[in-house]
Amino acid sequence: MGVNAKSVVIDGIGGQGVRVIGNTMATLLGVMGFEVTLLYDYDSSVRGGMSEAFLKYSREPISNPVVEVADVTLRLADRGPAHLSSAYVVADIGLAKPGERAEEIPFLQLGVDKFGRDLFGNMIALGRMLRLAGVEFTDDDLQAALPKKYVEENLAAIHYGYELDESAIKQIVPEHAASNFAGQYAAQVLAGMSPSEAIERASAIAAPTS
Repeated sequence: MGVNAKSVVIDGIGGQGVRVIGNTMATLLGVMGFEVTLLYDYDSSVRGGMSEAFLKYSREPISNPVVEVADVTLRLADRGPAHLSSAYVVADIGLAKPGERAEEIPFLQLGVDKFGRDLFGNMIALGRMLRLAGVEFTDDDLQAALPKKYVEENLAAIHYGYELDESAIKQIVPEHAASNFAGQYAAQVLAGMSPSEAIERASAIAAPTS
C-alpha cells in the first residue's frame, strides 16, 4: 500500500525552520486530502546540530514512513544522512553536491531582501519545493495550513517561491552567489551564536560594500 507515495526531505540545522516547513507542508497536504507521514530527526543537545524532516504523501494509505530515496530534497544545510539519495535537490547557495540533479537558490537571503525577514526564506523554499513536487493548491488550502502569524506575508512568500522559473533563478543566483549567506549563517551558529544573532552577522558579512 502507498506504492505511489511521494517523498520529500528537508535538511537543515537547528534554528532554520525545518519543523515549520515540514509541519506546514504536511498540514497543507492533509487539508488537500492526502495521506501524510512526517518524521523528524534532530540533535537537540548541540547548537547548530542537524535537523531533518522526512515527509511522505499519497492518495493511498502509507505502510512505511521511512524515506530512503526522496523525490525532492530541500537542503538548507548539509547535515543529512549520507546514505539518503534524491531524484532532485533544491539547495541554498553552495550546498549542491557534484553529480546531483540540483539547483541553488539563496532562500535565507531572499527572505530578508524580498520580505524583510529571514524566516520568510523558509516559505519561499516551501513554495519552490511544492512546485518541484507538483503540488497544486489554493489560497484557501494554504490559509488553513499556515501558522496564524504573518499569514499574508507567508502567502506572498510561498507564491513567490512557487512562481520562480528557470530564468528568474538564473537572474537571482549570480547576485547572491558571492555572499554565501547560508554558509556564513551555519558558520556563525557552529561558532556558538544564537540563530537570530547568526542571521544578523551573516547579513552583515554578505552585504555588498560600496
